[in-house]
Amino acid sequence: METKNPCRLNLLLKIAPEMASRSEILVFSKELTKTDVRKRMSIPTNKLPHLPQFQGGACHAVVLEVEDERGQVWNMRCSIRKKKYLKPVISSSWVAFARSKNLGIGDKIFFYRELNDEDGPSGVKYKIKVQKATKVFGAIVGYGSPVHAAI
Repeated sequence: METKNPCRLNLLLKIAPEMASRSEILVFSKELTKTDVRKRMSIPTNKLPHLPQFQGGACHAVVLEVEDERGQVWNMRCSIRKKKYLKPVISSSWVAFARSKNLGIGDKIFFYRELNDEDGPSGVKYKIKVQKATKVFGAIVGYGSPVHAAI
């Protein structure tokens, strides 16, 4: 008999070219840093209420089973510190995901939370929209169109 891990969630992550629909809430957006691209993606601490619950403190990490636009599942670990300043981060296969999408320093991500009755018992899934930075001589001069399934 398989026991379910209370810290494992099934979520959907897509590179979405469209703007947020009425059922989507922008959780956060950020310009990716060197650490975000090469090690782990930090999430603003004030966005914790929009993230999966960490079982009332019983878990300091949850595994997000993330599906990209091609249907590939990525097991990304979202964790918080055990004490005081929680500082949520997404690690584990985040770096592999960032590399596969050719994300770089200065690219922007927009992380959405979508509410939908068809998305399992919690009714929640997450989406991400990526905008690639346009650089001239290393300086960001603007952003391209949102990246979609063509990446």
